[in-house]
Amino acid sequence: TTSSSSSSSSSSSSYHQALAKMMSLSLSDRVSEWLDSAFGDNYRGVMIAMLVGYVVAALVVYRGWGISHGAAGAKKGGRARGGAKVTAAAEEEEDTGGFPAPMPKGDLTVAELNKFDGSDASLPVLVAAKGRIYDMTLGRDFYGQGGPYNSFAGIDCSRALAKVSLEEKNLNADVSDLYASERDVLNDWVAKFESKYPFVGNVVDGTYNGK
Repeated sequence: TTSSSSSSSSSSSSYHQALAKMMSLSLSDRVSEWLDSAFGDNYRGVMIAMLVGYVVAALVVYRGWGISHGAAGAKKGGRARGGAKVTAAAEEEEDTGGFPAPMPKGDLTVAELNKFDGSDASLPVLVAAKGRIYDMTLGRDFYGQGGPYNSFAGIDCSRALAKVSLEEKNLNADVSDLYASERDVLNDWVAKFESKYPFVGNVVDGTYNGK
């Protein structure tokens, strides 16, 4: 009986000592000791292998997600770009559809210039300023038949441009009595024509008398 009691006391003491040792360890040491007991001495290698496997799996999943979404985006973008091209083509067709061919370059007489006043839709619309002729066909909503500036078409309208006038008495090329400010206005108009409309040629027998 004494021997049994001594053995029990020894086991209890060993248990308490082990428990005390366990409680004195930090959390990380406890986890380490548990892993050591669960997986043996190679638990660190096992954990590293598991971590690497997890990272690889995550990369595979992410890459697959990126590819699928990228393909969908490209397909959608392709449709959008295709639609944009169709729209642009349609707009271009609307801008130029039904317009006569551009006026070939070459000088014209006053009589020849008069034919391009916008009354014939099959001909370009021409406007002259400072003796220079411009093809205004793309702006025929303004300079063509029924447009607000149609009276400028088919003539050298330098004086009317300078005075910003639609009066018949100003629809000519005489700029001999213009003020400096009016000459500046005329130059602004010509600069606009130069930047927006094709230059055709000069009026060979015009009456423009400015510089």
